[in-house]
Amino acid sequence: MPCNSVVELIQVVIDDRDRLKDYQFVKKSCGQGVGNNSLLIDILRGMSVDELLEVDAESLLAVDRTDDEVLEFLRLKHLFAVQATLEVLTGRLTGGKGESCAVADVAYDGDETIMNAEIDVDVITEQIAACAGCKGGCGQPIKS
Repeated sequence: MPCNSVVELIQVVIDDRDRLKDYQFVKKSCGQGVGNNSLLIDILRGMSVDELLEVDAESLLAVDRTDDEVLEFLRLKHLFAVQATLEVLTGRLTGGKGESCAVADVAYDGDETIMNAEIDVDVITEQIAACAGCKGGCGQPIKS
């Protein structure tokens, strides 16, 4: 990928009970990985696919508040990337070129489903900008 790429790679692993087991969300810039690959795994691991799709920005940010706008942005970016991937996995999005999530491959081995995809960060950034006015109570608490 060129250094100015706005596409990032995600791998989401769902266990045989339809719960998040792991995810890796990475940007490779000039051949090097950038950032924390699984920024939200401690919060999201073990949640069902349906629960993950219901999490909104406000409830995520309420779990671990920060005044750091960059960290807040990154948390939302990770949430929306995981959700976009799960929307494709569940058939709510087609996962084609030009969407927030374009599927590379899906594998199932009986114990887990592994989905690899590309995330269009420009689309995710638009989602984050759209929810910027949500602070102050529009969200619902995260269910675990």
